[in-house]
Amino acid sequence: MEWIVGIAVLTAGFLMDRAYEWHKKRRAGLTGQAHNIIAKLGNSVQSYTGNYFLSDNPTDNFRITRHVYEHATGDVIGTCFRENPVCYGEQDLARLLPKDASFTRLTTDSVCTDTDRIQAETLLKEFAPSAKIINVPSGDYFTRIDGIFTELSDGTHIAFVTFPKTTTEDRNRGIVFYGHTAKAFFEYYRDLRDAS
Repeated sequence: MEWIVGIAVLTAGFLMDRAYEWHKKRRAGLTGQAHNIIAKLGNSVQSYTGNYFLSDNPTDNFRITRHVYEHATGDVIGTCFRENPVCYGEQDLARLLPKDASFTRLTTDSVCTDTDRIQAETLLKEFAPSAKIINVPSGDYFTRIDGIFTELSDGTHIAFVTFPKTTTEDRNRGIVFYGHTAKAFFEYYRDLRDAS
């Protein structure tokens, strides 16, 4: 009889722990498709307190970027403020987007001429027919952060931001945001896209 009580107490404790963890994730915004996408990244991201995960090498950054592109249903905005999108060519990760995803790439006229934009957009449309590239005037003041900003089809958000290396080491950092921070990034670049 005592073993039945022991098993019941252990089961109740386990269920309470799972309910508490679910509540923490929900409060932070890590639910739905965003949770499923981030959970599949596994050891590529190191968890810290807050609503983000950090990667610190180019290999993991590429893996995360590829993974987000492969699973991002809904509205996806990619920014390209440091390099001309023509250089992506056939290797453009936007080719991995699900068919029902809407994709926009933002760049600036100082990085990508109008001729290059048309060339890159033509190639991009072969992979994602609804995709478009928008040149934001380089004279306008806005925050130029390279990354992928998504509003998934279930209303959850993911933002993957990369920062270039600042030392002589061959390293850069990437941060995966979710919840309200990812939503704020997405809304910022959506508004910039819609205004351009």
